[in-house]
Amino acid sequence: MHISGVKTAFKIADVEYVKDSTKLNFNYLKDLKDENNQSLSQNILTQNVARAYLIVVDGEIKKIGGSQADGGIKSTLNIYKDGGVKGRSSIRSFGVWYFLYHTILTGAKIEFYMIYQPNFETQVKGLFGFCAIKDASISYKLLEQACLTDYRNNNNDALPEWNAREQGKELAKRY
Repeated sequence: MHISGVKTAFKIADVEYVKDSTKLNFNYLKDLKDENNQSLSQNILTQNVARAYLIVVDGEIKKIGGSQADGGIKSTLNIYKDGGVKGRSSIRSFGVWYFLYHTILTGAKIEFYMIYQPNFETQVKGLFGFCAIKDASISYKLLEQACLTDYRNNNNDALPEWNAREQGKELAKRY
């Protein structure tokens, strides 16, 4: 599926090969614009909101993921810079880095896009009644699942190529 067909995502970064290294650079856009071409603050990159991200290679969506980790989308994507080789990376995170790294070596253009759901005020039940929550959020899983469902519905029930876990495939057998 081509990114141009997506109506709710906006570009946040380009991926760059670091010469003589296995690490990748993520060049975050300075002039962020949302899906309606409205200016966004750089804070959206570090804000704790429910978010989905799209990894796009030469215009084609290769992976749809999601997170609500502290530190915003920058924190979410950071593991993909080096696959977590200095820490304890999951096989999934290492696999996505592997795909990114070997794809960038071919000269392909890799971009990151983001979709987010703003936080909101609400009331939740406590022990004795309702409590006000000023910065509530939905689960990122709802956002990610909606994106995967839309993708499937527009691609003959197929998932993005790099969504190996959701396809029930092993990463080692992919490449």
